[in-house]
Amino acid sequence: MPQTSQMLVEYPEIHLHVIAELRGASLDGEKNVHAMIDSLAGQITDPTSVLMAFQEITDSYPKVRSALDLLIEEGGEMREAQFSREYGSIRQMGPSKLEREQPWNAPESVAEFLYYYGLIGRTYKGEGQNAHTIIFIPSDILPWLPQPATADGEQGLSAAPVPPPLSSRMLLLEDAFLEDAGTLLGFLHTEGLRLQADGTPDPDDIDQLMMRLKSKDGFVSPFEAPSPTANVEETRVALLLHLAKRLGWLRRADDERVRLTGNRVYAFLEQPRSEQRFSLWEAWRTSSEWNDLVRIPGLDCSVGNWQNNSLQTREVVLQHLGRLQPGAWYSQTDVVSAIKETFPDFQRPTGDYDSWYIRVENTEKFLRGFEHWDQVEGVLLRFLLNGPVYWLSAVDLAEPSAGDDLLFSLSAGGARWLGHDSETPNDVRGQSIVVEEDFTVELPADTPLMDRFRVERFSNWQASYPNYLYQINQRSLNRASAEGVQPDRILAFLNSRARDVPQRVAAGLQKFGERLASDS
Repeated sequence: MPQTSQMLVEYPEIHLHVIAELRGASLDGEKNVHAMIDSLAGQITDPTSVLMAFQEITDSYPKVRSALDLLIEEGGEMREAQFSREYGSIRQMGPSKLEREQPWNAPESVAEFLYYYGLIGRTYKGEGQNAHTIIFIPSDILPWLPQPATADGEQGLSAAPVPPPLSSRMLLLEDAFLEDAGTLLGFLHTEGLRLQADGTPDPDDIDQLMMRLKSKDGFVSPFEAPSPTANVEETRVALLLHLAKRLGWLRRADDERVRLTGNRVYAFLEQPRSEQRFSLWEAWRTSSEWNDLVRIPGLDCSVGNWQNNSLQTREVVLQHLGRLQPGAWYSQTDVVSAIKETFPDFQRPTGDYDSWYIRVENTEKFLRGFEHWDQVEGVLLRFLLNGPVYWLSAVDLAEPSAGDDLLFSLSAGGARWLGHDSETPNDVRGQSIVVEEDFTVELPADTPLMDRFRVERFSNWQASYPNYLYQINQRSLNRASAEGVQPDRILAFLNSRARDVPQRVAAGLQKFGERLASDS
């Protein structure tokens, strides 16, 4: 959604003065339109100004509240045709007609009322046949508006949005979990995963897999585990393997190794990137076998025969997160405190805080009683926010400008998965594959997983950071040939994905193909 300054730049000067007058802003001393826009945008996006305007107009015109509620529930924007059916349209006027008719003094609709208060804007979205007009709340005003009541009469969490962080404070994942899912598929195809007598993966193979993951290079988990010896990355890999099993990718082969089930793997690889993210998210969201509480690194939940309902707890937490405003940023401490204040028994519906035997690893004292809510429920909420919900790209995280309390915001995908009307991001193809004279193949991190899987079939992995690096050699070509992937197909694929395939590489592949033909 546009910011306020982007909205104001489309308005004639008289419109800027109208908004300033209605909102109590001052434009005295501004010498040109650009300076006026910057000054006005800064004043009317101030949280106090937004809340004062909201209170003033909703006290006098109750229907204005329902109009804003509708836009907030839709993520801050909706098609003008839909909005205008209930709240009227906005008459479009040039400077002369605005000055002559002064529609702000007698607005013909709720839409016009909000429009001249600078709380909503109107713009175009989409291209070609998909182009349409939308009504929107500017993205730097949306976080400061009160949330609407939910259908059951409950309001969202009492945590208020905080100012958005600087881009330099963002903790960017760049699809690392999805990328690692692609790496897992390549690893299982070429290496397989040995199983021990008890059916668990061989630790040496897990170590080899972890060496290939994106998170291996420069990964610092934002989750602060209760125990300093806890290994968050092991939990992340365990979740990766669990979701692979849930999605039906794994089978136990005759050689007692975990291998891939072709049909389901290829169905996943052929999905657009946004659908791949959703597939992983849904596999976690609906899993009754993955116990988030038990999986918290640094907590010991192994004593006693008590049971918790991890699926129900997860659903309740996600319902609360779904009541947050898309695009707004929140303090994790504020949200955890709001849940403690309003919904403290979210994972213990009976309010029993004495029968669960939970303790920090390598300690003797059990965390029993409500007085340990922060050490159990609070830690679980932070683990979910900084662990699975973050890893699966449902939230964005950022460090605050001061202090150590992490901030979070629903991502576009996360907002959509949690019930908001957010658009699906387009999958933009990035850079091309690079093939070097020495038979190395370099793939950018945003390479489609299907393409990377194809490269895995005829080359050997070398590195995963910052880009993926593979080596074509005699061994990898023999392996590919045994699977029916011939050199001519490899060359055709490289020609279709790389800007240039060195003559030395093309000749080498052709020569290998000729040798295979003569041997047969």
